[in-house]
Amino acid sequence: MIKKLNTLIVLLAALILVATSCSTPPALVVQVNNKEDGSRAVANSPTDLVLDELKLLIESELSSERRSEIKVVQENLLKYLIEATESSDEYKIKVFNSATLYFNRIYPVLMNNIRTEKNGTGTIIPIKSAPIWTLKEELNYLNLEISSFPNPKIKLDLLDGLKVIAPVFKKLNVEKKTVIAQNYQNAIGKILGTEFDLHPSFSEIENIIEFDGNDDEKILKVFSIVESKLKKHELSIRHIGSEIAKSGQVDMSNSQMKLIVKFMDYYFNHLQSDVIKTIMSELVTAGPKLTQEGVLTIVFQNTGPGLGKVLQQIGKQKGVGDSFSKIMSVLESTGKEVPIHLVRDVVSKDQGGFEIKSITEKPLGTGTIAQVNRAVMVENNVETVIALRLPKPGIVDRCKEDIIILRKFVPDNEQLLIAQGFEDLKVMSTLIDSVEVFLNDEVDLEKAVERQNQGDLAYSRTVKVSNHTKFSMLEMKVPKVYFPPNGKSNLHVQEFATGGVKFSELTDSKAQKIVAEEMLRMWFEEALFKSGFLNADLHQGNFRIVLLEDSSKIKILLYDFGLSSTLTKEDQRAFLLIGAGAQLKSSETIADGLLASMNSKDSSFKNNLIKEINAELKKNPNREAEEWIAWCVQKNYFVSDKLGAFARGSILLKQLPEAIGETTMFKDIVLKSASKNLVHSIVDRKYNYPLSKIDMVKIAGRGAKQSCMEMIKSFFKMN
Repeated sequence: MIKKLNTLIVLLAALILVATSCSTPPALVVQVNNKEDGSRAVANSPTDLVLDELKLLIESELSSERRSEIKVVQENLLKYLIEATESSDEYKIKVFNSATLYFNRIYPVLMNNIRTEKNGTGTIIPIKSAPIWTLKEELNYLNLEISSFPNPKIKLDLLDGLKVIAPVFKKLNVEKKTVIAQNYQNAIGKILGTEFDLHPSFSEIENIIEFDGNDDEKILKVFSIVESKLKKHELSIRHIGSEIAKSGQVDMSNSQMKLIVKFMDYYFNHLQSDVIKTIMSELVTAGPKLTQEGVLTIVFQNTGPGLGKVLQQIGKQKGVGDSFSKIMSVLESTGKEVPIHLVRDVVSKDQGGFEIKSITEKPLGTGTIAQVNRAVMVENNVETVIALRLPKPGIVDRCKEDIIILRKFVPDNEQLLIAQGFEDLKVMSTLIDSVEVFLNDEVDLEKAVERQNQGDLAYSRTVKVSNHTKFSMLEMKVPKVYFPPNGKSNLHVQEFATGGVKFSELTDSKAQKIVAEEMLRMWFEEALFKSGFLNADLHQGNFRIVLLEDSSKIKILLYDFGLSSTLTKEDQRAFLLIGAGAQLKSSETIADGLLASMNSKDSSFKNNLIKEINAELKKNPNREAEEWIAWCVQKNYFVSDKLGAFARGSILLKQLPEAIGETTMFKDIVLKSASKNLVHSIVDRKYNYPLSKIDMVKIAGRGAKQSCMEMIKSFFKMN
């Protein structure tokens, strides 16, 4: 009977979803005389026989494949456990029953695989991990997987086990309980490690065994134990900003970073519990070797796209620390992958009329909003390899949930933040405004298709390359888009064009310089002097470079036109005026540009604006044009949304030359482009240069005035 007691204690721990009976080491079983308690030996029941065989199989030598299957079962059971926490009693009991069903259908498969491997005959049946997505979706997957497995002949049940072992356990003396407890603790440490101590202590198991409540109460007692253990991990996630601050990854002497830390704490404290559970599930099943950077990646990749976009901007600020910046750069180019079964589900439900024959399991790329997979499309009985971009399941709702949280941050914290000396709350409000616009554009894939078509017309080109021994041509390529046969689709189907590396991964420094120069030249000329089209999101995750030495060609593949816009001639004029004003440090010219962007001729407003600009020039005389636009937005002056997109896009592109130490390239290319197009306007009277003749006269006059003043200052300094 004692042998049976020990085995059922193991089963109890298994169904608490910490250590399954199939992973029980020999040390967990204490060998005693069956008749020591004075009772007669009881004949083995069918349940005893199953448990004994299971124990003997596991205690023997196992291959790494079978041990991996044991780990998979443990992790899958943990997912049920975490899902049930922080929910209603009714839901906990429902999840417990689902976990029991999963265990009872999966343990015969595990035993079959072990027998098959030992005997050398039979068929190994795969035991699958739940593909990582949301915790609820993972459990749906597991429930569907076991639905095809038959019910076992012998059902192992926690509650029945408790009823059998409770009377015997109570009769054990302290010495025997102590030995069992020590063996249990040693075994659990070896099985699960110490990173996440979710397993119940032996004293907690003892309390469950001796508890006299009804069946439902016993189940709820089991979950209450694990809830208490998960709580500290949940609190760490809810206060992730403070955790990062403690780790030293951000400069907390920077007031902007203090605001960011509070912002992150607020965001995670308002996240739905389902998201927190998903994060905890991934953390506790990731294993003890998970690094701090790995923890942050899991946390951030499970948040909504709104926070992701805010954090991408934060990651570009000074003072965030190298480690935090690295996480942000990961978020720019790598999102959480959508499992292939969900990709197929999205495609099968689409009403656009595309005939998709096959989809590769591994995505080509995953962002915060959408994912791209290689696929085959059938059109007029012809098969074509395509890149299939689709919105992540549930992404529209996640965007809405994020915006609700982000919108409440400043109002809920305004008084506290002001009392603590924060002066840049308008910056945060403005950033959230821009994120909302961005998300609305990004989830509209129909609009993204139209914009990519525009991008193809604007950006695709081939130009000559100089100053490189291997490459003589540079080709910019925007993949062709396919329009849905039925007129409207949630799928973004485009020409398959992949390969290459990120800009930072290029080992050829000359090629890097050529790419940076041409990207800047192409982008500025198109936006300011040609069609006005601009992609405002050309960070490194949205383009790839292929070096084709055989054809002496550098090929740049441009992706993701979700955040694109087209400047009007007045928008172009506004930016050129602001740029000229920044170059000349002329408050009047900067004010003219800002007024042009507002379509305003209010002279009194202009005078006040000039005073504010002069004050800013004293503090920061070297502010760039795009920084003046950002300043105007922060001051809550109305500026064209398109001009704001231009400022964001130019700031992203500016990082290319800066990354390779070319500190003047950005400004040099803008000035050369403006000069070249000015000459063009003089030679060709039909060319519509954005600046008027009056604008040019004013700029020339202010430039001459500044030159005279500089000469006078220089003269007196010399003397």
